[in-house]
Amino acid sequence: MLLSLLLTACTDTRVLAGEVRDVWGKPVSDATVVIEGLVERYRSDSAGKFTIDTENPVTRVMAGKDGYIKDIELVPIPAEEGDDYDPLTFGLYPEPEQPGFYGVGRAEYIHLEARRIRVVGTELKHYAGLQDIAEQTMGSGEPAAFVFSSTLRASELARMNLHLTRLDFVDHTRVKGVLGAMDATVNLWVAGEEVAFDLKALPARDAYLITTREPVEAGMYAFHAQDVLNEEDERVLMNLPKEMQVAFPFEVL
Repeated sequence: MLLSLLLTACTDTRVLAGEVRDVWGKPVSDATVVIEGLVERYRSDSAGKFTIDTENPVTRVMAGKDGYIKDIELVPIPAEEGDDYDPLTFGLYPEPEQPGFYGVGRAEYIHLEARRIRVVGTELKHYAGLQDIAEQTMGSGEPAAFVFSSTLRASELARMNLHLTRLDFVDHTRVKGVLGAMDATVNLWVAGEEVAFDLKALPARDAYLITTREPVEAGMYAFHAQDVLNEEDERVLMNLPKEMQVAFPFEVL
């Protein structure tokens, strides 16, 4: 009896509380919350909140639900002995319906559709670009985020040499030809300034998060692999697999 009382008195129970939301801040109810190293499963309530009393040290916690990409958060050690853990907030990305690029809009995903790259010019000079204006739009003034769903492994994705480029529209221009410079109607969105971004794997086998390093300004942009929008040799471009002769444009308003 005495030993039991002593053990009970020495038990260090701490509270781990938090909430599970999607990336747009909407509560996710009935999400599973798991403390790393424990078998117990906890659930978020109708408001997306959860509270766990635990005697075990907590370093990492995972939250997930069918239809979402799970999220893993590191838990800082409380500053004072006996203090509860700081509240956690999980932000779950919905699982994309199919492979491709998905812009994280203000309230939902924006699926970027593939557009075929077209070539205009002469034997000596050509422009590679996109003829159609993207219908997909995103807001400006902050770094842009995208979920890229792909069956590619990280090593294969690196060899894909992914680029994000701001596009400039070229209507008419002088193009170098065999008999000298000549007027040409280009009518294409062509590659302009490169946009720096970071890419990291999400806690799912086939999903990556792409985030621009700086806020994006209004304009037209496109993702493309192997820098195909800057390819100066038409033969090289046309010899690529058809699935790589495309770009994924979007407009920032």
